[in-house]
Amino acid sequence: MRQKSFMKFQPIIFCLAITIFLCLPFLNGQISIGPDTSFHLNRIEALSIAIRGGDFYPRVFFEQNFNFGYGSPMFYSFFFLYIPALLRILGVNLFYTYQIFLFGCCFFASLSMFYCASYFLKNKRIYSYITVMVYILNCFYMSDFYKRGAIGEVLAFIFIPITIVGIYHSLYDDKSKNRILLFGFCGLLLSHNISFVLMVILYGILILLNFKKLLSDKKRCFSIIITAITGFFLTCFFTLPLLQQMTGSRYSINGYFGTLSLSDYAMNFGSIFDFRTDASNYLCDSVGPFLLFIPLLYFFMNKSKRTQFMNFLILSSYLMIFMTTNLFPWKFFTLFSFLQFPTRLLIPASSFLALVAGYALLNFDVDETYRKIFNTILISMITIVSVIQLYGIYSTYGIITPITTSDEIKNDLQFLGYESWYNIQELSTPDYLPMNANIDYRYYGDQIKTNSISAFEIIDSSSYNSYTIKVNQLKKNDYFILPRTFYIGYVAEIKDGDKVVCILDAIGDPDSGLVTIQINEDYALQDPRLHIYYKGTSLQSLSGFISIFTLIFVLFSTKIKRENK
Repeated sequence: MRQKSFMKFQPIIFCLAITIFLCLPFLNGQISIGPDTSFHLNRIEALSIAIRGGDFYPRVFFEQNFNFGYGSPMFYSFFFLYIPALLRILGVNLFYTYQIFLFGCCFFASLSMFYCASYFLKNKRIYSYITVMVYILNCFYMSDFYKRGAIGEVLAFIFIPITIVGIYHSLYDDKSKNRILLFGFCGLLLSHNISFVLMVILYGILILLNFKKLLSDKKRCFSIIITAITGFFLTCFFTLPLLQQMTGSRYSINGYFGTLSLSDYAMNFGSIFDFRTDASNYLCDSVGPFLLFIPLLYFFMNKSKRTQFMNFLILSSYLMIFMTTNLFPWKFFTLFSFLQFPTRLLIPASSFLALVAGYALLNFDVDETYRKIFNTILISMITIVSVIQLYGIYSTYGIITPITTSDEIKNDLQFLGYESWYNIQELSTPDYLPMNANIDYRYYGDQIKTNSISAFEIIDSSSYNSYTIKVNQLKKNDYFILPRTFYIGYVAEIKDGDKVVCILDAIGDPDSGLVTIQINEDYALQDPRLHIYYKGTSLQSLSGFISIFTLIFVLFSTKIKRENK
């Protein structure tokens, strides 16, 4: 009985052990500042501030970028950041909050890949364990985890294995298990937009490769279509407001689509074989020796054991690795400029190669006498190499410590030694600021620009999502440009004292991208005031209701389906 109980929980214990092993560099008591580390730390802090202020689903982080506000929540989902944000609300230090969250991400990524590997490897646990090891202990994941600070990509590592299983069921196996595909893709979208788009593209290619078969299997086609529609409705609370902002105004992120060549960001070919993780290598953009070479055993397997799906995984993986280099002609593929960096291709490639590695090890023709010896040697090698690489990370200096405050993490001059026209620590690259904004947010101050000859007074500029000014009079064609970054959904209440007279939609100033209130008629008021705040849009409210009702429907239908089995 005890042995059965242990065997049941053995995968969880193993995944926990792998997670603890990967997280050993936490013991150095430091966090390195990578390209995205401070961005995500500040997102966690901003979300906790919003929740404390009663804003449980903020569209704008109002205190960011010197109180101009930053609309990253509408472009980059923070769905899974509620977990660390709640830890902050409970009083956990931001340093430990970040580490606890990363620990959880690693643990669930391990479990996810174990689940995926167990399905494809016929529950041969030793090979599922090796698959998890090469998946979690690869250079690129370590770099994302410790050096790049790419929480979105780290979250994507949880959902890609689930998506792989879902894709396989939808095209080759039990089409009734469409909930797996639904869960994988929805989780991926709410983790990392770019990884989601990449997996959609790869899934689309697989659909095209199986197009004839799908045409002859209408039920399978119908299942895929229904799953796609359900997924759209489940996540439209995020996607529709995102599209509304991107189509209704111009932000820096709009310039990433089809306009840039990724050649300048591609690696040298030799970087594929650069497995260093210490301070001598800023970011390790290689999947590491084991993911790079073990899958090659697949090509030496018996052809009868090769499948179209595994063929696709290994060939697409090595192609994606090649595409990260400057040998790939990126100037002809500007359509993929949404990637920002070619190394983003290593996110799905890592998952694919790990699975192929396990599959190849299981099916490679080795005498059973030597198989156990081979597996023992391989596991030992993976462990030894990982220890060396993790020590390289452990010995790398990190500027964030347990005594670092959240205010200090916002201070780019203190952490970076230089300053820019926006807060680099909070925004990283200003992807979600208005395109061509020609102001210096740092030194702009709390000034209001207007053509009105009437005197005005700022009554409230520090309350959460509130900016109020008192004016002597409001005349037609008066305008007021406020020190707040414009996003669709800002409004201004014209008030007579405390009485709301009317509500105007704000517009964006074409030169600065700031919230602008245009007065459309004369107002004869005794105590005229303008109260400006982010109200949101009708589409945001509608899409939220659609997603909630869809979630209820999915849960209800799943319950009925299980009861009828």
